Amino acid sequence: MKGILTSISDGVARWDAARAQPSYRHGGVIIGAIACALVLAAPTPEGLPVMGQRTAAVAALMGIWWLGGVLPIAVTAMVPLVALPILGIATMKEAAAPFAHPLIYLMLGGFLLSHAMEQVGLHRRVTALLLRPAWVRARPERVVLALMAAGAGLSGLVSNTATVLMMLPIASRLAALCTDDPRTRSGFILGLAYACSIGGVTTLVGTPPNAVLAGLAPEVAGREIGFAEWTFLGVPFAILAVPLAWLVITKVALPLPDREWSLKAPETPAWAPGERPVLAVVGAALVLWLTRKPILIGGASLFGWSTLLPQGVVVDDAWVAILAGLTLFLVPGGPPGEDAEARFLLSFRKAEKAIPWSVLVLLGGGFSLASAIGSSGLTAWLAGPLAGLGSLPGWAQVGIICLGMTFLTELTSNTATSQICLPLLAAGATAAGVEPLMWMIPATLSASCAFMMPVATAPNAIAAEAGGVSPGDMAFAGFLLNLLCAGLATVVVLLLVPSIFG
Repeated sequence: MKGILTSISDGVARWDAARAQPSYRHGGVIIGAIACALVLAAPTPEGLPVMGQRTAAVAALMGIWWLGGVLPIAVTAMVPLVALPILGIATMKEAAAPFAHPLIYLMLGGFLLSHAMEQVGLHRRVTALLLRPAWVRARPERVVLALMAAGAGLSGLVSNTATVLMMLPIASRLAALCTDDPRTRSGFILGLAYACSIGGVTTLVGTPPNAVLAGLAPEVAGREIGFAEWTFLGVPFAILAVPLAWLVITKVALPLPDREWSLKAPETPAWAPGERPVLAVVGAALVLWLTRKPILIGGASLFGWSTLLPQGVVVDDAWVAILAGLTLFLVPGGPPGEDAEARFLLSFRKAEKAIPWSVLVLLGGGFSLASAIGSSGLTAWLAGPLAGLGSLPGWAQVGIICLGMTFLTELTSNTATSQICLPLLAAGATAAGVEPLMWMIPATLSASCAFMMPVATAPNAIAAEAGGVSPGDMAFAGFLLNLLCAGLATVVVLLLVPSIFG
């Protein structure tokens, strides 16, 4: 089994290397354009509006370019701005409107908070606190668990990519204190990478697929997904998934030395300039997110502060995110610098270089395509084949979706995959008489649970390239964890979604 997975991983690595060649891009562009032209030239299928066929052509083009990694995913995301107006599907104003979707500003606010936390070195304080208990430092596998807990916790607010990069030197140092065995070091690095991917599931700002779901839900499911509601689902999943990943790595794939280990308690770092006020802003944002609107759980209603606002005043999670981000630019507390801007908690000159603007463009392009798919009638037409899934038992429906999304995301961007699949799953669920969120939520959870291939997620790629984890070890551990997390997501969705989302 491990040899087969290693061969598959090597093949994917060769494919990834081929994508860097100009010939791959040229060929991929041509193939996507041909697919688009063929869809446009084909006879219109029965029941599909002409505009739906044209939208299908755009979706085919973007799908090939996205899933094949032909162009940078943010570049492909701009295709609707050109294609939808020229094909008469939407005006430029209509095609561009989704690029200003509130969920994009929710992510922007999250990125600002993330950058501020990174700047003040919050990861070092969190790691020191987790390693303070003597029972944690007694055995290597417990240190790995503490490291994974820190990575997962930070990834809920900080980009999982940034979290891995911040904590990679810490993981390497801890592994070196344990042994000089490279496979032991791989266990520490891989545990950190997996935990950061899992931790992103916990909040709407943790990973882009969550924002894709929240952006589509009001349109296709008829309800808003709030920050608090998603946290009540994502946190339990992560609390269970991180120990699963820890067991797979330390007990099965990359067993650590079975011995007592004497590790000195790390010194708690001194408070860095600006660290306390950044923590205060982050804490306030969390409180405002979690208490913005009443939450009904098991018949009990939790307080929501937005209900106290004057009639006609409407705020959402994106408003809170931008308020928190603006506050970071207004509050003094940074280290003395050469200019006045450097004395505040955030400097825009530094923040604009650290924010992954491409992710925001990608979200906008996905929302624009999804809007066209819905308004053109394509969604309803495509729902037919997926509706057959509704004849299966509920647990089978959710399980198949989880497995499909998990393994599909091994070769594709989880954000792009979510942009393509979630509207189709919503339409299929509606046609089958199933609540759309019962199919969309497991797909969203599973989109962040691809652990086999270096190309699957940014944390996987960092673990393979910077951390030195072999493709074979990652493929073996990831295959087992893919199966376990697909099962866990199925159980969590079936148990929690009905009570949290009604």
